[in-house]
Amino acid sequence: MRVGRGVKRLITPTVQSKNLKIKGNISIMGFKEEEDFKPKGPNPMPKVTDLRYWDFKLLNRYHPFYMPVCDMCCLCTFGKCDLGKGKKGACGIDMKLQQARLVLLACCIGTACHAAHSRHLIEAVIEKLGRDHPIHLGNSIEIEAPIVRTVMGIKVKTLGDLEKVLEYCEEQLTHLLSATHTGQEGSVLDFESKALHAGMLDDLVREVGDIAQIVGYDMPKGEVDTPVVELGINCIDRNKPVILCIGHNVVPSTYIIDYMEEKGLEEEIEVCGICCTALDATRYSKDAKIVGPLSRQLMFIRSGVADVIVVDEQCIRVDILEEAKKTGSVVIATNDKMCLGLEDLSHLSEDEIINRILREGAGLILDEDKVGKVAVELARIVFKSRRAMKERCLPGLEEIRALANRCTECGWCNRVCPNSFPVMESIVEAKEGKFEKLADLYRRCYSCGRCESECERKLPLVSMITKVGELYHTLEFNVRAGRGPIQDLEIRKVGAPIVLGDIPGVVAFAGCTNYPNEIVIRAGAFKEALKDAELVNDHVTLQVDTWNL
Repeated sequence: MRVGRGVKRLITPTVQSKNLKIKGNISIMGFKEEEDFKPKGPNPMPKVTDLRYWDFKLLNRYHPFYMPVCDMCCLCTFGKCDLGKGKKGACGIDMKLQQARLVLLACCIGTACHAAHSRHLIEAVIEKLGRDHPIHLGNSIEIEAPIVRTVMGIKVKTLGDLEKVLEYCEEQLTHLLSATHTGQEGSVLDFESKALHAGMLDDLVREVGDIAQIVGYDMPKGEVDTPVVELGINCIDRNKPVILCIGHNVVPSTYIIDYMEEKGLEEEIEVCGICCTALDATRYSKDAKIVGPLSRQLMFIRSGVADVIVVDEQCIRVDILEEAKKTGSVVIATNDKMCLGLEDLSHLSEDEIINRILREGAGLILDEDKVGKVAVELARIVFKSRRAMKERCLPGLEEIRALANRCTECGWCNRVCPNSFPVMESIVEAKEGKFEKLADLYRRCYSCGRCESECERKLPLVSMITKVGELYHTLEFNVRAGRGPIQDLEIRKVGAPIVLGDIPGVVAFAGCTNYPNEIVIRAGAFKEALKDAELVNDHVTLQVDTWNL
């Protein structure tokens, strides 16, 4: 009997035989490996410390730089402890350690959100299709899960295999989170190494979740010509009942869209979304629309366009109930991560749930099969009672001018603005009927509402900015729905030429709505840097003056 060097441990009853041959699949930790697929790399399914040596090489070359957001540590009952001016806390922690600890904690929180999201998706899809349902992303996709193959050293073939990948991630996440407890890790570099491990897990669970929803909800599988969908606040038809889906989990949206298609209501009702739910809903149906990112959430809710607001998980304002009540919208919570203190109505029939939500203005439905009918029928009912009210949710220009005249010019709105926008100056000009500065704020403001919370006159500043912005700017665009994985043919076509320099390289400007106009500013700076020179190598000249920035 011959055992390969890769097998570290073999447990078997005593076997005595000459020329013994074993054929078939080899099962490793629940995965059935194909004979022609061999795990790559020395550390498949790495534990917390398996890649530590490499992390340390990177961190010793690129040193972490910390800018403390707070001098205090309030994470245990020994505290709170002042760590400023070189002082240490009750457990011996100093400022650098505390910042590294918070970085790891933030990474664990984000990874946990994506892992829980993927767990919910996998459970929903397995319930629908079965654990043995094959993963097939089309004939043009050879590597179905590049991150899973790289990190795990296995090839996933069924939905059940994805579940096993997630179990590994959840186990590692538990170890990482435990390191943030009082009296645990005592090294900045080890905290950062663990944060890198959490980031790797985050990539892994997100790939798992996306594969699950592509397979389970028949989303595009590397298609080039995906449908063009509408994006922007102004693309929503206010003369129809509007269902707004907010969050990251597409499952409730699929039931809403399915019910509309079943009843032939696609042309009568608008389904739109904010954040990732919107993007995935357009991958499921070309009739769905994208309002925008998190930065447009409060503005759109305040506008009163949405008749029904369906929330799932992540990136949802926690005061969504309070804001919805101001405009008469009803709220449906659909996920255990965000129950909003609402009574679970899942045990009731769909008609009973509709009546309860009409009376109480909100409800929790954890049985997603019922969300479709409830949301659609509620939208049709609520729209009729709110039709005239929609135009009155935001103040008119004369009302904005009157509100602006109440401003005492204390300047606190400017001080608390995360981006130090000239909010006060915009309001001062509005007193004279000049709204251009307010309109400019509309493009850049991400509507956190901190200026309103600080205003001693309780001015509805976000509502004022929203109204002026809607009059001055038309936020309406077209965008292609997400296409899923890149085809192997495309990779082969451009992979070698990019490496060899035969075709221009690709620069991706990625940004976040926390930083207004970030992508435009960075792209503009890049253009300026290349203005006086051409990007030249042996084969390529890039003319930057042809860019439309």
